Amino acid sequence: VFQEIHNFVQVIVMELCTGGSLFNLLDDPENSYGLPAQEFRLVLEHLTSGIKHLRDNCLVHRDLKPGNIMKFISEDGQTIYKLTDFGAARELKDNQPFDSLYGTEEYLHPDMYERAVLRRSVNTTFTANVDLWSIGVTLFHVATGNLPFRPYGGRKNKAMMHRIITEKAAGVISGSQLSEDGPIEYSSVLPAHCHLSSGLQELVRPLLAGLLEISKQRMWTFDQYFTTVTNILSKKVVHVFYMNKSSSIEVYANQDDVLYNFKEHIKLQTDVQPESQILLLGSEHLEKKVDASTLVRGYPETDVDSPIFLYSTDNNNVIIPNEPELPKFPSFPNSVSVENDVNLAKLGCSVGHECKRRIEKYSRMDRLLKVGVNEFIEMLKYSLIALVEKTKHLGDMTAVVAELSETVSVIGRNTDCSKDMSAISSRLESLKLNVTSGIIEPTYQLHRKFVVDESLNAEWKSAIRDKKCPCKTRSVERAKHLTERLRDSWQHLLRDRATRQLTYNDEQFHALEKIKVAETGKRIKSLLNDDVRPVVAQIAECVADWYKHAQTIYVKVQYLEKDSNSCSHSLAGIHDHIFQIKEDLRNDDGEIQNIGANAQVSPQFSLCQETHNYIRNALTNAQDIGNILRENAELIQLLQQLGQGDDILNSIDHSRL
Repeated sequence: VFQEIHNFVQVIVMELCTGGSLFNLLDDPENSYGLPAQEFRLVLEHLTSGIKHLRDNCLVHRDLKPGNIMKFISEDGQTIYKLTDFGAARELKDNQPFDSLYGTEEYLHPDMYERAVLRRSVNTTFTANVDLWSIGVTLFHVATGNLPFRPYGGRKNKAMMHRIITEKAAGVISGSQLSEDGPIEYSSVLPAHCHLSSGLQELVRPLLAGLLEISKQRMWTFDQYFTTVTNILSKKVVHVFYMNKSSSIEVYANQDDVLYNFKEHIKLQTDVQPESQILLLGSEHLEKKVDASTLVRGYPETDVDSPIFLYSTDNNNVIIPNEPELPKFPSFPNSVSVENDVNLAKLGCSVGHECKRRIEKYSRMDRLLKVGVNEFIEMLKYSLIALVEKTKHLGDMTAVVAELSETVSVIGRNTDCSKDMSAISSRLESLKLNVTSGIIEPTYQLHRKFVVDESLNAEWKSAIRDKKCPCKTRSVERAKHLTERLRDSWQHLLRDRATRQLTYNDEQFHALEKIKVAETGKRIKSLLNDDVRPVVAQIAECVADWYKHAQTIYVKVQYLEKDSNSCSHSLAGIHDHIFQIKEDLRNDDGEIQNIGANAQVSPQFSLCQETHNYIRNALTNAQDIGNILRENAELIQLLQQLGQGDDILNSIDHSRL
């Protein structure tokens, strides 16, 4: 704040904001349908910080709108949105009334609109909370590119505007009249063309509903506004690509959420149940990178180009999502009207930008579908490699337990335990057969086919070999070029409007630019509808055919892993039963004279105890089976040296894995 030397008037000198106003950004054809999600969050954060500073100092702005929010670009390239124009601001404590009228019609609170515009309710007073309504209108404008309440005929239709904003129900965030004397169409959701993700919309919608509340009983306070915005901005954004719907989603999770909550957030946006979700990051299951108790704040960083991939086990189809109907390109009249022509060119430019965004979206979709396929293939390969190791370990352990079983059978062949050992041997033979034919052989077949021969990868590459993918045809670059041509023509017509009076030659060039807008519009629309979207739809069909096969393999691997775990559990049970029989035999051994400090245990039983310990460790900790087999062979040799080796070893099959 400075004071003039001559008349001592105080003036506010602010930084030069070269990025223009927020209104200028929204007026650009590129942002006709609102700002991108990342930019919206930036506006929300900076606007709220500015309002918080004003309230901390008991100030009310009273003219909040996009035109009074400036874009400042710092030296390091960061964007900061700043509040300006404090000509209508004044000191005002919470709930302190005021009766002076300031503001812009479209952003005025209904009570202020009634008094300032319609000249009614002259004795009405207001509080600082009227700024909240202006914030709500501003945020809706930023999110959608349009004002929330629009009567037919615009601001000239003042009575209808008042009716729209005063008759709306709680929770309604927009209302429009599309024809003269037509009905008012209210909505509680953001329009289909809004660029905000569905995850962000779910958070923004209640915020807008609270800010745009006219009932004094339900009207929000600044504390509610600050708390809600802080909650939105504090959430961690996790990017997920849902393969079955070929769609990118943003999960807004609390920092302290865990895996269960994260999967529930995904279910709300995709309808995929948590138990049916396959989540891959870097070709690995997400559960291998984060455990069930890991807080979301500790999750790996993601972005729209490097997301977590989601696959549904309940759905093996893959489709591309439906898009809102593309706005129509305008048709120029033959006559020259600089005002009308520039508006039509701006509309055409706006549609061109929408086409470009969709082409970029389909191009990203094409790339992520292919990455998702490769990630799934790699995950299957890693799973099969691990399963081969697991089944090999299971086969080796089965052989070790079989040797132990035969050893104990020989020791107790003339005892009461012989029947139990016979039953155990039968169970063990059945288990060995199941392990060999039901687990090991199918696992090795899958490993040979999909890891060694890579048939699943070959099948995928064959399916898309002849597809002209957007990334190969440089569709994004072509769309960018066509959009720039549309903008150049629009700028040319803008200069013509500033000239007002056109010479004959100027009129010819003016007509040429109109033709260029029309032709360029046709080209970019054709690029989207004829070249890009159909190809991506074909890619999705190829992914669907491939995923049906890949999902079958995945299910087989899951079953084999389950069977392997079940057999390991059964083997551990058999081993424990054998050990119990061995303990019973030891207690009956004639060498154990009494139980006490001087009791002696026969060496062969001590050696069996050592074998048991080795096997139990291997079953629980997956130790080196080769070492255990060697140790087992040495133990049996020691049994032979102790005098029982001849009887025992003659009964044991020496063939070992």
